[in-house]
Amino acid sequence: MEKIIIVGHGSLKKSANNLEFISNQVANALKKSKSDVKFAYLQFGKPDLDEVINQCITEGATKIIIHPFFISEGSHVTHGIPSIIENFKKKYPALKIIYTKPLGLHNKLISLVAELIEEANNKNAI
Repeated sequence: MEKIIIVGHGSLKKSANNLEFISNQVANALKKSKSDVKFAYLQFGKPDLDEVINQCITEGATKIIIHPFFISEGSHVTHGIPSIIENFKKKYPALKIIYTKPLGLHNKLISLVAELIEEANNKNAI
């Protein structure tokens, strides 16, 4: 059984911790059950990544895909999350964990930024 986890930083501002919405939209886009696409935070938000990975294991996951919902490859993306993944791989060697790239410089993200700039510029031009 496959589970997907969207993991973000988390914020002290509770309204900024909106990964549940993102994970639900990803589930819809991938035509998966919302229970198969989960969300987690590294700091300031709940649930945390360790908790969600354990939940996936309890639910019978044999493969977990973890996507860092981050723009760049900072320390959380290059060290923090991989360290958590390695701990679980040592504890559960049969569990397959796939770690995706962060949002980064994907062309669609660049197009989105340009679209948002144009949209704001057009609204202010009136």
